[in-house]
Amino acid sequence: MARGASLAERAREFALDELFDSLLYQAMAERERNPANKSILLEMAKQERMHYEFWKRLSDEVKLGPRETFRLRLFNFTSRLLGKVFTIKLLERHEGDVVAEYEEVLKSGALAEDDSRILERIIEDERSHENALANQIEEFAVRHLGAIALGMSDAIIELSGVHAGFLGYTSSSIYTGIAGLIVGVSASMSMAAAAYLQSKQERGKSPGSTAAVTGVMYMLTVVLLTAPFLLGLPIVSALAASLLLAFLILAFFSFYSSVIMERAFARDYLENVGVIFLVVTIGYFFGELVKSVTGLSL
Repeated sequence: MARGASLAERAREFALDELFDSLLYQAMAERERNPANKSILLEMAKQERMHYEFWKRLSDEVKLGPRETFRLRLFNFTSRLLGKVFTIKLLERHEGDVVAEYEEVLKSGALAEDDSRILERIIEDERSHENALANQIEEFAVRHLGAIALGMSDAIIELSGVHAGFLGYTSSSIYTGIAGLIVGVSASMSMAAAAYLQSKQERGKSPGSTAAVTGVMYMLTVVLLTAPFLLGLPIVSALAASLLLAFLILAFFSFYSSVIMERAFARDYLENVGVIFLVVTIGYFFGELVKSVTGLSL
């Protein structure tokens, strides 16, 4: 927003932003079946509505336009697809800028004393209260984020190493895909069992659910990464396609978890990509070493 905008113009933009959030949280609450989650979402919608009413009183007419309506539908769809916690935290990522603008209005002296006190409470809500409420929402994906990460990341690293190793040992993409599939199926059961045993030592976790999520995510990742080889693509092209899929999966999950955990996306993603490249390099040269020592190749 332009620094030179009048209080009424700035208040109108603030009111639109708060109204959007209120309508979104209300829509989420209306389709929520978990009573505790529903109560939290209604509380968040009510809080945003109060903020909206404050800014509306200081502004001109406030109404969602076509752009805001489309954005509301988009975020509603995102909440259905990726979960409510992810959507709320994605939306709240700009709260730092919002708070800074609210503080600027507060320090400008343009508000009456009573309005200044109300705005101070709104700023406190934006800083901590909303995020605290969002963290109380229970969702399966958030609860099992660690198991999802374990199954998926371990499958990517292991399969990338296996495929690169066979690149140095054979020119057959089908053999490479079959080897990856065999390793992947065996490893998925091993990872599920390890996750089960580990979660038994941790309070508040369901060993069965943790094991199932870890194993299923591992297997899904295996199927995706071996598909280019099993389709019969030339082995170099298949490896490139498999790695591209791995990087895309990692990019999506790294962004998802960075929003949920409130971390920086780029650093996590680049670290993961670096690990994959290291594993691929080691796997390839190990395959070449085996071929040169044994004199065998496929």
